[in-house]
Amino acid sequence: MPKVRNAEYTKEYNRKVVLRLLRSHPASRAELARLTGLTRAATSLIANELLADGVIRELAPEIVGRGRSVIPLAICPDKYYAISVCLERDVCEVGLCDFSGDPVVCRKVPAHGDPLAEVIAQIERLLAEHDRSRVLGIGISSPGPLDSERGAILNPPRFPQWHGVEVAPKLSKWFSLPAYLENNAMALAMHQHRLGTSEDFLLMLVDQGGIGGGIVTRGKPLYGSRHFNCELGHASIRYDGRLCECGNRGCLEAYASIPNLLRGTSFPDWSSLIDAYGTDPEAKKLIQREAMYLATGIVNMVSLVNVDTIYLAGDIRYGFSILADYLDLELAGRSLLQKNRFIQVLPADFRSDVKVVAAADIAFSRFLEV
Repeated sequence: MPKVRNAEYTKEYNRKVVLRLLRSHPASRAELARLTGLTRAATSLIANELLADGVIRELAPEIVGRGRSVIPLAICPDKYYAISVCLERDVCEVGLCDFSGDPVVCRKVPAHGDPLAEVIAQIERLLAEHDRSRVLGIGISSPGPLDSERGAILNPPRFPQWHGVEVAPKLSKWFSLPAYLENNAMALAMHQHRLGTSEDFLLMLVDQGGIGGGIVTRGKPLYGSRHFNCELGHASIRYDGRLCECGNRGCLEAYASIPNLLRGTSFPDWSSLIDAYGTDPEAKKLIQREAMYLATGIVNMVSLVNVDTIYLAGDIRYGFSILADYLDLELAGRSLLQKNRFIQVLPADFRSDVKVVAAADIAFSRFLEV
């Protein structure tokens, strides 16, 4: 049966739609009415209430056409905050981001020893230094597989200290704040969507830790049951291939993760490989091989899900244009894509603190849901 929505629900829904738009970019009342489909009167009412509550602010008037001026509205960054927890294999990060998504503070946390205790200690420190009443919640990003619905990390390869830890419920109970767990690649994908480039895309996260993927279709994250995310790195590209740490054979990660690609070579990391591209034939060969591996994984994925853009994120983002040229050639040569679809390859947001911002966005996105 369809759910009946009362007037209070509709009011709150419209209010949060406006806030989601303003978190992406400033907009005038008229522009908000056009983007939401609300009447000018309804939009003005919502805007005036948000102004009175101190959630948004008016910017300086702008002249648009024939001397007419409009007043853009924008988020008040210091109205709300979110705690950001980025769990990674080598080092974790804990930060505080304002409502516009900008980091206020970010601190490294050792990934060894008792990392949960270290994370708790850093969050306590952040809350002691800032106005706790303005903190909406805790966003946690982690390599998968995860059970996001339960807030538990399952069994990611090379991540034993977090196996089976129900990290979201533990942090929520400790700090009396809502806490949400999300796959790190999907968190980056949803952050990328907030930047407003594409509604249907695959984000590939390729770094020293492995390979992850986040799919957005029609502007919504694509999940399986219990919010299980796309484990692109463990999709097989060779049925009789190398044994992967996950127990499967021929996984994309077993070939295309940076450590596996560079094993047995003179290159310690991706940046050194890219830097040697113009002078070392082996570097060129390895980059071409990486493009072939990634293209195989992409073709497998886009044969199942309709996307128009591939975003590259993580360490692989360095020297983007070199890899992207080879990746474009590989994708263009695959007949299904060549005949029916055009897929562009673009760099994901490359700011150094993007993972911290993306984790905080998990909490902000939940707050803006109805």
